[in-house]
Amino acid sequence: MKTQSFWEVTTPHRPEFPELEGNLDVDVAIIGGGITGITTALQLTDAGRSVAVLEARRVGGGTTGWSTGNLYVPTGAYYHKIQGSRDAETITSVAAARRSALDFIEQQTVQKKIDCHFSRRPWYFFTQEKDMVSTIEKEVEALQRAGMPVTFVDDIPLLPRARFQKAARMDGQARFHPLRYVLGIATDIASRGCQVYEHTTVIDLKEEKDHCTIQTNHGTVTCRQVVIATHIPIGIHTVQTVAAPHRSYVIAVKLKSGNYPDAYFWQNDTMHKAITTHSTDSMELDMLMIAGNHHKTGQASHQEYHHYFKELEDYARKHFDVASVEYRWSAQHYRSGDGVPYIGLTHKDARRTYIATGFYADGLIYGTVAGILLGDMLVGKENTWLKAFDATRGTNLATAATFVKENVNVAAQYLKDSPFSADAEHLSEISLGEGKVLEMDGEKVAVYRDENNHLHACSAVCTHMKCIVHWNNAENTWDCPCHGSRFMIDGSVIEGPAIANLETKQIDSSNGRLVKDERHHSGQRDLNNPIT
Repeated sequence: MKTQSFWEVTTPHRPEFPELEGNLDVDVAIIGGGITGITTALQLTDAGRSVAVLEARRVGGGTTGWSTGNLYVPTGAYYHKIQGSRDAETITSVAAARRSALDFIEQQTVQKKIDCHFSRRPWYFFTQEKDMVSTIEKEVEALQRAGMPVTFVDDIPLLPRARFQKAARMDGQARFHPLRYVLGIATDIASRGCQVYEHTTVIDLKEEKDHCTIQTNHGTVTCRQVVIATHIPIGIHTVQTVAAPHRSYVIAVKLKSGNYPDAYFWQNDTMHKAITTHSTDSMELDMLMIAGNHHKTGQASHQEYHHYFKELEDYARKHFDVASVEYRWSAQHYRSGDGVPYIGLTHKDARRTYIATGFYADGLIYGTVAGILLGDMLVGKENTWLKAFDATRGTNLATAATFVKENVNVAAQYLKDSPFSADAEHLSEISLGEGKVLEMDGEKVAVYRDENNHLHACSAVCTHMKCIVHWNNAENTWDCPCHGSRFMIDGSVIEGPAIANLETKQIDSSNGRLVKDERHHSGQRDLNNPIT
């Protein structure tokens, strides 16, 4: 089954935003048109700033449109763990920020009349394993300490009491259609003077003394401030040493009974699962969704990619009256060193460039938190959340441990890809619909053979920091196991931190060898080759 986001499929009338044409001068340029960038643009437009949003692909078409659509105060990083690495003040600020962001989304939905199916619902946290009971208890205590109204319960609508060990409930959480919401906000701000551009790729960014310069594939943008809202900062950035890239998986199923529980469930067992539903007045949109199976990007085997989806489907069929699996998709998230996102100035000496990253798998709420906080920072408004999320905060023990762990992991990926390692020795070893890395004429080449037996080849060397990409056979992409960059079969960037595409290669079918392109090997830069 092809991977396909439920949100993308159920957004039939998507607004079109133009490409940038020529040069531009604005107060603030925002790189990235997901929920973070669009929320930031909304705040700045409301404050009277001139703003340009530069989106390399389509607004909302990245992680926002490939999420689960759930909005909640709890966080997958767990408050009791965050308190362990930070302090009680931090978890209080994080919980308050997440609750405010949830309320903010509801307010925008109502005020702007956005048809995004926003609906309040309870959140349940439960386990079927005795060994996991203590985690439920610790997290409930931490949430209560942070001022959140969560309580232990004896009943949950998903399972009879005999089938779970411990459960908690928090009311007032929500779900919505994230892509329709972001497009609704983007349409609103565009009508009020914010310049929103799609298919506009950032090639270079420079922070000068009194301004910033952004070079794109369609022109140059000059601005006073820049927000990099690309999920992980593009290019090379120190935060990439602690913000680790992960993929997680989702399936959406139809139930025979048509009985979809109106709640959100976290199953805290050995294999964590998130269970939720999406239902509206239109029965066609009624779905039960199951998410889980996190792993480091680019670090799964060919067998594991399909296994992750199959395991979710097996779980669904075991616990629910599944009529059919309608959609399946995955999304990327980045985990910070201490469980709290990095939001603010890129480093202590920066004056004009801001980032927002490390959202874990909680990007819809944290993206909104980031948009609110960055909006306040850029207009000089005080915000009590800044200390908790400060992107320039110093290293603590948790961050230091993550730094060591992640960089050992990255070093291991480089060592795996020695000059003599490859997935195959000959093109004949690549089956239809399969991709493999080969050593050809002294180069690592990523080769995909499509269903029509045509070969698609590009350099296997990630343009971010020269790691060797790996084939993801569940989504037909080339994924970098070092810092999470992902590329399509033609080498074009799907998501960063890579900026440049993988270099396209030509294979001579008569001898199976590379056709040399003197332009590329002379070091000439090809600006007609789209880079994200």
